[in-house]
Amino acid sequence: MQQIIFLVTSLDGLHKPNFTKQLKAALQQNVTIKLLVALVDFDAAWEVRQFIERLARDDERFSHVRIITIAELYAQEAGLALSAEDRHALDLTAYEERVFADQQGQLRRYLDHGHLVAELQQLDDHTPMVLRQYHDDQLTQVDTYDLHGQVVGVAKFQDGVAQTSYLLNAQGEATLRLTRHQRQVEHVYNLGADSAMIATEFSSAKEVAALNNMSKRKRDRTLAKSVDHTEMITATETYHSVLVYATYHRFNDVYAFYQTVLDHFMTPQTQLYVDLAVNAVLSPQMPHQLIFNY
Repeated sequence: MQQIIFLVTSLDGLHKPNFTKQLKAALQQNVTIKLLVALVDFDAAWEVRQFIERLARDDERFSHVRIITIAELYAQEAGLALSAEDRHALDLTAYEERVFADQQGQLRRYLDHGHLVAELQQLDDHTPMVLRQYHDDQLTQVDTYDLHGQVVGVAKFQDGVAQTSYLLNAQGEATLRLTRHQRQVEHVYNLGADSAMIATEFSSAKEVAALNNMSKRKRDRTLAKSVDHTEMITATETYHSVLVYATYHRFNDVYAFYQTVLDHFMTPQTQLYVDLAVNAVLSPQMPHQLIFNY
C-alpha cells in the first residue's frame, strides 16, 4: 500500500515551518498519510492533535491525516500491573475543586486546605486530557488520557523532570517503561581564525583587548584562541532507554525502539519523513530505508 509516514519525535520538530510545508505537499499526492506520534512526553500527543486540528480549520485536507500514538499501538500488548505507589491514582472527590477556563479548554484544580494537590486539563466537561499531581507545590506525576478518557501514560517526576514513564495498555498495565539517563560526551571542533564560533565567542573580548582593559596574561590567552586549533567541549547529553514488559527486551536508545515500531508500517511503497534533527541517529537504525527530512 502506498503511504507516507511522518515520524514526530518532538514538538520543536512539529512546529518547524518545513514540517507543515512537507505535510501539505504530501496531501497533494492523494495517498494515505499517517502521523506517528513518538514523543517521550506522552501528554504532548494532545498538542500534536490540536496542531493538526488548527491546520485543518484553514485547509480541510489536513483532517485526513491519520494520527497514531504509541499508546494505540501497544493497547493490546501484554503488560505488568503497577504497584499502588507507582500508579498513585488519586481520588479527586476528596479535595476542594475549582474550575478555570484556559486556551486548551478548561482546568480543574484540586486543593487540600489551600495547597494544590492536582490539576486536570480537560478538552471539555467529558474529555480529560492530562492530570498533574503535586506534593509541596512540586510536580510529582503526570497522567495522560486518550480520546476515550482512559489513562495511557504515567510519568514520575523529580525536580520538575520526568525520570520514569510508563505506557499503559487497555487493562491499565504497563507495557513500556522509559527511563531518563544522562552522560558526559565530548565534542571535538577544529577551529580556524575565521571560524564563526571563534568570532562569536571572542569578538567582544578582542575589542576589550584593543582597549587595553584586559591584563596581559588574559589578553594573550584570548588572542591565542583566535588561531587555528582544536577545541574539545564536554557536554551533558540526555537520553532514554526503553523496556518492553511483554518480552523484557531493553532498548538502550529510544531511537532503536522507534525503528522497531516503524518496521510494522514500512512497505516498499512507503515514504518516511523524520525531523532533520534526529536523522543522524535514526538513519543508522534503518540503513536500507530512504528517509526524507522536514
